[in-house]
Amino acid sequence: MVVKTWIRVIYQNRTFIHMISKPHIQKLPLPEHCSFVADRFITPFFETPWHYHKEYELVLIIKGKGKQFIGNHISDYDEGSLIFLGPDLPHLFRKENIQEKGGSLVIHFKEEFLGRDFISIPEMQKINLLLQKSRMGLQIYGKSRENISQKMHEMVELKGMYRLINLLTIMSMLCDSTEYELLSSPEISGQNSKDSDRLNKVFDYLVTNFKEEIQMKKIAEIANMSYSGFCRYFKNRTKKNFAHFVNEIRIGYACKRLMEGNATITEICFESGFNNMANFENQFRKLIKCTPYQFQYKNRCKYV
Repeated sequence: MVVKTWIRVIYQNRTFIHMISKPHIQKLPLPEHCSFVADRFITPFFETPWHYHKEYELVLIIKGKGKQFIGNHISDYDEGSLIFLGPDLPHLFRKENIQEKGGSLVIHFKEEFLGRDFISIPEMQKINLLLQKSRMGLQIYGKSRENISQKMHEMVELKGMYRLINLLTIMSMLCDSTEYELLSSPEISGQNSKDSDRLNKVFDYLVTNFKEEIQMKKIAEIANMSYSGFCRYFKNRTKKNFAHFVNEIRIGYACKRLMEGNATITEICFESGFNNMANFENQFRKLIKCTPYQFQYKNRCKYV
């Protein structure tokens, strides 16, 4: 028998119910007289573990930076990042500095929030295609990100029909945009609470310790599994080899350091967790499709 403890938190005149043990299936309460959620969430309400939910979610980062885990995708996020997530797509936004505040504007809505038949009308055909793509996660960029971000900031101050019209406008803007990147593999979806807790512990350990030597024995212990059992489990859950997953985190960090331009490539190699230049350059070319030097050269103008 599992005993679950709940606490009730009042924040900005809204009531949140938190399960102290494992809140992996997240549900944001609907404000009164609203059919969807559109609000700001600042530390401590920005932080959630590896989780998923039945709603579609549009997230605009307004404070902080760190790593985003979307399905089996890993990359950096910072202020201004805009991500559209479909139902049951597990995700986690982990701050780079846990002492600093994080914040986001979030829109949550269910597919049937306007009624079960509304989504089937001819005018919604393009939006239906967008919703299907969102199950892999979409990273929005360019002018589309700028325009949609502005609409999201406006929305949190709107009420009633104006709020709804704003959401439909945002959805239309997303449909018309080609400025996006698909993030995760399509077969990745939320698992049960035990799986979520296990992966959350592994991700947390990796993001904290990727600069050091990562020993599989230690990771298997964290997951409370055998060495071989964890290898099979991780591959099955993320559709990625564990070593490849770790290299993605390390190369992502290396890219950020290369763009900062205040360290040599050799220094960045060892700082990122690699123990020799040959392996670092090989993994970099595999993931980024160019050498570290070429990457730094292309991006140096941003920091002149």
